[in-house]
Amino acid sequence: MDLASAQVIGAGIAAIGIGVAASGVGNVFASFLEGALRNPSAADGQQGRLFIGFAAAELLGLIAFAVAMMILYAPPAATPAEAVVVEAAAVEAPVAEEAPAAELAE
Repeated sequence: MDLASAQVIGAGIAAIGIGVAASGVGNVFASFLEGALRNPSAADGQQGRLFIGFAAAELLGLIAFAVAMMILYAPPAATPAEAVVVEAAAVEAPVAEEAPAAELAE
Protein backbone atom coordinates (compact mmCIF):
# COMPACT_ATOMS: atom_id res chain seq x y z
CA MET A 1 0.00 0.00 0.00
CA ASP A 2 1.25 3.43 -0.90
CA LEU A 3 1.97 5.85 1.96
CA ALA A 4 -0.33 8.51 0.52
CA SER A 5 -3.18 5.98 0.40
CA ALA A 6 -2.58 5.03 4.02
CA GLN A 7 -2.66 8.71 5.03
CA VAL A 8 -5.99 9.28 3.30
CA ILE A 9 -7.51 6.14 4.85
CA GLY A 10 -6.23 7.10 8.31
CA ALA A 11 -7.59 10.64 7.98
CA GLY A 12 -10.96 9.24 6.92
CA ILE A 13 -11.08 6.94 9.93
CA ALA A 14 -10.10 9.82 12.24
CA ALA A 15 -12.84 11.98 10.70
CA ILE A 16 -15.50 9.55 11.95
CA GLY A 17 -15.18 11.34 15.29
CA ILE A 18 -16.57 14.51 13.71
CA GLY A 19 -19.83 12.74 12.90
CA VAL A 20 -19.96 11.20 16.36
CA ALA A 21 -19.52 14.66 17.89
CA ALA A 22 -22.38 15.99 15.77
CA SER A 23 -24.68 13.27 17.05
CA GLY A 24 -23.48 14.04 20.59
CA VAL A 25 -24.44 17.69 20.22
CA GLY A 26 -27.87 16.63 18.96
CA ASN A 27 -28.24 14.31 21.94
CA VAL A 28 -27.33 17.09 24.38
CA PHE A 29 -29.94 19.47 22.98
CA ALA A 30 -32.57 16.73 22.72
CA SER A 31 -32.09 15.83 26.37
CA PHE A 32 -32.32 19.47 27.40
CA LEU A 33 -35.53 20.03 25.45
CA GLU A 34 -37.04 16.84 26.85
CA GLY A 35 -36.27 17.94 30.40
CA ALA A 36 -37.43 21.51 29.77
CA LEU A 37 -40.76 20.30 28.40
CA ARG A 38 -41.28 18.02 31.39
CA ASN A 39 -40.45 20.71 33.95
CA PRO A 40 -40.37 24.21 32.45
CA SER A 41 -39.61 25.90 35.77
CA ALA A 42 -36.26 24.05 36.06
CA ALA A 43 -35.14 24.83 32.49
CA ASP A 44 -33.36 28.04 33.48
CA GLY A 45 -31.25 26.19 36.05
CA GLN A 46 -30.19 23.57 33.49
CA GLN A 47 -29.10 25.99 30.80
CA GLY A 48 -25.53 26.18 32.13
CA ARG A 49 -25.22 22.40 31.94
CA LEU A 50 -26.56 22.57 28.40
CA PHE A 51 -23.73 24.81 27.29
CA ILE A 52 -21.11 22.72 29.11
CA GLY A 53 -22.36 19.57 27.38
CA PHE A 54 -22.42 21.35 24.04
CA ALA A 55 -18.86 22.60 24.51
CA ALA A 56 -17.58 19.16 25.53
CA ALA A 57 -19.17 17.44 22.53
CA GLU A 58 -17.94 20.13 20.17
CA LEU A 59 -14.43 19.93 21.60
CA LEU A 60 -14.28 16.22 20.79
CA GLY A 61 -15.29 17.02 17.22
CA LEU A 62 -12.58 19.67 16.91
CA ILE A 63 -9.96 17.29 18.29
CA ALA A 64 -11.03 14.62 15.79
CA PHE A 65 -10.77 17.18 12.99
CA ALA A 66 -7.30 18.26 14.11
CA VAL A 67 -6.08 14.66 14.29
CA ALA A 68 -7.49 13.96 10.82
CA MET A 69 -5.69 16.99 9.38
CA MET A 70 -2.42 16.04 11.10
CA ILE A 71 -2.62 12.55 9.64
CA LEU A 72 -3.53 13.84 6.18
CA TYR A 73 -0.90 16.56 5.90
CA ALA A 74 1.95 15.10 7.95
CA PRO A 75 5.12 14.89 5.90
CA PRO A 76 6.22 11.27 5.57
CA ALA A 77 9.58 10.26 6.96
CA ALA A 78 12.20 9.97 4.21
CA THR A 79 13.69 6.76 5.53
CA PRO A 80 13.12 4.62 8.59
CA ALA A 81 16.70 5.45 9.59
CA GLU A 82 15.67 8.97 10.59
CA ALA A 83 15.09 7.65 14.07
CA VAL A 84 17.62 8.70 16.65
CA VAL A 85 20.80 6.81 15.99
CA VAL A 86 22.92 6.21 19.03
CA GLU A 87 26.60 5.98 18.36
CA ALA A 88 28.23 2.78 19.53
CA ALA A 89 30.98 4.66 21.36
CA ALA A 90 28.48 6.46 23.55
CA VAL A 91 26.79 3.26 24.66
CA GLU A 92 29.75 1.03 25.34
CA ALA A 93 30.25 0.32 29.02
CA PRO A 94 33.77 0.29 30.41
CA VAL A 95 35.22 -3.19 30.45
CA ALA A 96 36.31 -4.45 33.86
CA GLU A 97 39.90 -5.65 33.90
CA GLU A 98 40.57 -9.12 35.20
CA ALA A 99 42.73 -9.45 38.24
CA PRO A 100 46.03 -11.28 37.72
CA ALA A 101 46.08 -14.91 38.79
CA ALA A 102 48.61 -14.20 41.57
CA GLU A 103 46.14 -11.88 43.35
CA LEU A 104 43.39 -14.48 43.13
CA ALA A 105 45.52 -17.11 44.83
CA GLU A 106 46.06 -15.01 47.93
